Amino acid sequence: MEKGGAENSATTQLSEEATGIYLYALRNHVVDERDVAAELGIPLTAVESAIAPLLELKLLRRSSQSGDLVPVRPDIAAAELSAPVEEQIRAKTLELGNLRDQVLSLLPTYEEYRSAEVEIRPFERFSDPEEVRALLRIMTAECSTEVITVQPGGARDPQALIDALPRDVAMLDRGIRMLVMYQHPARGDLATRSYASKIIERGAEVRTTGQIAERLIVFDRKTAFIPDRGRAGQSPGAAVVRDPIIVAYLLRFFDQLWQEATPLDIAHIGYQDAVEDLKLSIVRLMARGLSDEAVARRLGMGLRTCRRHIAAIMHDLGAVSRFQAGCAAQQRGFLGASSESGQAVDSPRRTGS
Repeated sequence: MEKGGAENSATTQLSEEATGIYLYALRNHVVDERDVAAELGIPLTAVESAIAPLLELKLLRRSSQSGDLVPVRPDIAAAELSAPVEEQIRAKTLELGNLRDQVLSLLPTYEEYRSAEVEIRPFERFSDPEEVRALLRIMTAECSTEVITVQPGGARDPQALIDALPRDVAMLDRGIRMLVMYQHPARGDLATRSYASKIIERGAEVRTTGQIAERLIVFDRKTAFIPDRGRAGQSPGAAVVRDPIIVAYLLRFFDQLWQEATPLDIAHIGYQDAVEDLKLSIVRLMARGLSDEAVARRLGMGLRTCRRHIAAIMHDLGAVSRFQAGCAAQQRGFLGASSESGQAVDSPRRTGS
């Protein structure tokens, strides 16, 4: 077959006339174009047009002895058509294997260099988000004991959760301990609740808290991914930290945050368990003079939702202004005691005000 024949054949369609001509050929063992035109009652030009796809699909061929058009078994025609394509596939597969071998031949060199580099530098920086995602997939597959994820903001991206679920379920099925931390507003998002329910059923632990400064992912308490915001206008990358001192430092912050966070109960995922802590976080941010927009951004919630909470808090405190609310909150001890006293802090709802 000439080059490109297989590609052309892939789009060839058999018309009703072509099928009729093939049946004629089977009955008569040979195709006489004028007899076919007379028998099928179609013009000679239509016969010639209908024969073309039969020749292209190898269902008709010229006899090497008589030169007449004769029919060919469909399985033989299919084999003849597919042979060059299969040969191309074999060649491309071999070429792909050779390319992979060439690239992967440098992996030991890369790992040796990076291993030596890590001893000098405590982290690697990756500016390309795609490279970061690829490395995360590798670390997910290689994780052996535990993965920790801290996600700031409220509702998670639904497509990201759909993509992550099979990988996370596979990790949990391998017996990996999974600790996931969100901010409280994530409890009110349908997609996040659905994802959380599925991984909790598999053994994951999910908690929420008021404020989270940044994203953090830690594998096996040895390798930490922290965001690298880069410069304005650039896509965010990540720093991959393997230095044990730095990783241990990050984990101490996480462990403290985890102990103070509110567990997500699969039986009733919602705000019930976290609403008091959420309102307490709002009171403290208001007392620092932050605007509604800044408070909402810090807590990962929508501005409308934040303002509804602020209105409810001011009503509970009997305040008509932020200044009055701050004074009332200070008088009732909602803003907390000094770190030396270690005094517990109650929320507005807990005092019954």
